[in-house]
Amino acid sequence: MEMTGSPAKIKKLPFLAALLLMLLGSGCANGIFYQPSRRMAAAPDSRELQYEAVNFRSADGTALTGWWLPANGEPKGTVIHFHGNAQNMSTHVQYAEWLPAAGYNLFVFDYRGYGRSGGTPNRKGVIRDGVAALTTVHARSDIDKTKLYVWGQSLGGTVALQSMVHTNIPVQAAIIDSTFYSFSKIAADKMRQFPWFLQPLRLFRPLLISPGYDASSAVKELPALPLFFIHGENDRVIPASHSQKLHTLAPDHAGLWIIPGAGHCDAVLRFPEKVRPRILQFLEAPLQVTSPK
Repeated sequence: MEMTGSPAKIKKLPFLAALLLMLLGSGCANGIFYQPSRRMAAAPDSRELQYEAVNFRSADGTALTGWWLPANGEPKGTVIHFHGNAQNMSTHVQYAEWLPAAGYNLFVFDYRGYGRSGGTPNRKGVIRDGVAALTTVHARSDIDKTKLYVWGQSLGGTVALQSMVHTNIPVQAAIIDSTFYSFSKIAADKMRQFPWFLQPLRLFRPLLISPGYDASSAVKELPALPLFFIHGENDRVIPASHSQKLHTLAPDHAGLWIIPGAGHCDAVLRFPEKVRPRILQFLEAPLQVTSPK
């Protein structure tokens, strides 16, 4: 997947070309899941939003960067945003930068290899970075540590879930937006779209996509944390069936909203008058999470 222009307009990376390139180059297609950019878009202050640049480190010493956007007035809580697989936080921040006006602190950050963060992205590394983000925010003296929330979009949903599994930092609730059930499952979905003469490549999927660190396994391992799965009904990048399958793993403490007319991660931008109030309702009362009709 590759984002161009507005992050609401997602352009799929030609999966076959990338897969074959990875196969010929390194024998592994795991890198297809990371499409970072070093080019930064305008910072929040260009849109008259107050923010603080934050520098922190992952557990292995990798230098990471983030932006802290304080709530307007007395904070109702703090949201950590885990962005998707393309570009960097400067393009993804617009999904969530309305939260400070609604009374929530917001922290956005870049995984290794994205924006001005050091290193190169890989599955284990970005989860370390997610844990570092949770730790960094929890250590702040200007937040209510009992009101810490997570919002993960696309790949960021998987990273967020796995990060919560790999830390003891208390999170009150999480919004998991348009993510995939597992790396293997989304790869299988894409490979089924190959022309007939390339279908034999599907036999090699286990060799190309390594297992582990999936959203599905994280949902099973997490305690009874309130989760709100949202997904666009018309998502052509990650089918809504992925969120539906994840929801079945946590039926007692999770809500599911398949949003009509929405595509990949774009519901909050295309339908703000409908989506923002539901997100705020969940943050204010996560234990009452329900699946909207």
